[in-house]
Amino acid sequence: MSHEIPGALEHYRPVLDSYITELFHSKDHELYEMMRYQLGWENGNLIYPGKYIRPSLMLTSVESCGGDVYKALPGAVAIELLHNFSLIHDDIQDDSDLRRSRPTVWNRWSKSQAINAGDGMYSISRLTLLRLLDQGIPHDRVIDAARALDQTCLALCEGQFNDLLFEEQSDIGLEEYYDMIANKTASVFRCAFEMGAVIAEGSGTKSESLGIVGLELGLAYQVVDDILDIWGDSETGKQIGIDLKRGKKSLPIVYGLNNRSNEQYHKLQSIYEDSEDNRDVDEIRNILDYMKAKEYCLIEAENHWNRAKTKLSEIEMSNDSKESILASGEFLLGRIR
Repeated sequence: MSHEIPGALEHYRPVLDSYITELFHSKDHELYEMMRYQLGWENGNLIYPGKYIRPSLMLTSVESCGGDVYKALPGAVAIELLHNFSLIHDDIQDDSDLRRSRPTVWNRWSKSQAINAGDGMYSISRLTLLRLLDQGIPHDRVIDAARALDQTCLALCEGQFNDLLFEEQSDIGLEEYYDMIANKTASVFRCAFEMGAVIAEGSGTKSESLGIVGLELGLAYQVVDDILDIWGDSETGKQIGIDLKRGKKSLPIVYGLNNRSNEQYHKLQSIYEDSEDNRDVDEIRNILDYMKAKEYCLIEAENHWNRAKTKLSEIEMSNDSKESILASGEFLLGRIR
């Protein structure tokens, strides 16, 4: 499994690192130390950097629409901070001890203080977005970008609500699953692509079309994550199998619980009606293997990526810009190839 980040994403890392460092360097309260820790800093050094997938996709969108990447940096950083705000809160709600192979913010400080860090991160995200005005981005575009960011935050909250709700239910349909991940995961990808176009040239058909590309890519990305949560390895930095014990309704599980004609269906259903302590991860994985759930999910991920590529082909932009987006998408799906 290759984790090498393609040039289409890695290209923006230096400017994003520089901007985020400048944003936080003068803040010496421990609250901001918690935020720096979430973003990968340790003892004043950036040791565990994120991949910057979402802000890099946003800057790719800006560039593809003929915009100035440097002027758009506040919007890209705002998206990265919004994403990390949601991760801090997700880790609290999921009782996740580790993220990126090190203790989560709440695990290192406390759940109460981690809530403060997440809330503060969201506030800084909004304030950073408004720096677009200082870069000379027209007011109407900044307002539209702010609207997109806030709508995305609401979508994230709705998706997380359903994700937690579904843990207690065994009758989740495929449509309900896709509604949930469209909000919890794909909405941020949609925002990245759409906001990039809005900042570069304003709202319109192109921004809406790029938003659809982002949505489909985000759906494919989450399906890949669902696969890695069950069939991944330690290189991903994930706690493999933890979501199975917790009762998370990832796509492999939803597929299995809707596959009533399979002879293993009732066995899987009984496991998920039992308590978390009695769930055997290996047994669940074996049932899903028998049902060919992984194969089904791989096809679903490819289908969403193909829809993204089809939509991208319809958008008027340079071949170089399309190739950058395609390379990024292939990397995100390539984690399981």
